[in-house]
Amino acid sequence: MFANTLSGLGFDLHAVYNCFDPPYRPETGWPLKLPNIEFKHNTLLLLHFQDFITPCQGRILELEQVERHYGANAHRVLVTYWSHNLQKYYQGPVNLIEFSNHNMATVTAIQARESQWTNSINAKTSAWQCLNGRMCLHRRRAVDILQHWPNGVLSYGNDIPLDAWAYDTYRGTENEDNFMRLLPVYAKCQVNIVTETQYDEPPGIVSEKTLMAMIAQQVPIVIGHQGIVQDCRELGFDMFDDLVDTSYDSMSNDVRVEQAIMKNQDLILGKINLAPYQERLQKQRSFLLDEFITGTQQRYIQDVEQLAKKLSAI
Repeated sequence: MFANTLSGLGFDLHAVYNCFDPPYRPETGWPLKLPNIEFKHNTLLLLHFQDFITPCQGRILELEQVERHYGANAHRVLVTYWSHNLQKYYQGPVNLIEFSNHNMATVTAIQARESQWTNSINAKTSAWQCLNGRMCLHRRRAVDILQHWPNGVLSYGNDIPLDAWAYDTYRGTENEDNFMRLLPVYAKCQVNIVTETQYDEPPGIVSEKTLMAMIAQQVPIVIGHQGIVQDCRELGFDMFDDLVDTSYDSMSNDVRVEQAIMKNQDLILGKINLAPYQERLQKQRSFLLDEFITGTQQRYIQDVEQLAKKLSAI
């Protein structure tokens, strides 16, 4: 789709569809695959940032690498990226278009197996779940509170393993396979306390952890980078603001985890009747499975057309 759309608009396209080159280092960001090409009047270099980026005190380290490498031709570079609304944090010459192939692939794969899980997700018998594979500080803070709360399912790496699937069996497992093997948990829990991948500084990603909660028709309490709940709203998701106290979303890093949990204690512990919300939860699932992919594609095409107009005027 990238190649057909951009070439169809008259660009001489050069593309690197997996620009990040592991290993990742938090201090310097991702190493990038940056080809040396000859820029002509219709040349466009597409770099796809397939994973999260590295914000650092108002800078985006990967975009700075691109700027340094291409210099005066940086305005002929298009970066497609996962982290939501990167334009809010970067005003340099590199062109930006949001497009998460990771989330597109995850939703498509789970949708393809819908007949295997769709009849299971309404049998909610437990109040909450909070699944934490990779261990890190903000997840540890959530676990420290939730490990004392009843009627839920909690995991934390190999320190607090799930009975059915130990975390050390996860490596190499595709997201849709992980959803299927964890289906007994997703199927029975009403609320999902999602401890997302990034926490310390926006912009960050909205990952499969959040999407799986929505597919499973769970009420999401999403804890991630500051503003992640607003990011989810902008992506079209219902964050149940009349049910979930989302005021934590704008709070500082040192209290956001704890406030997200404590402000929603009654909800998490199953003290609120969720029957009136079932239609909205089903609508949320339908939006993700039926509209999310086409909407993402349509926004990409519109953004590319705007880019073509912009570059033709230079």
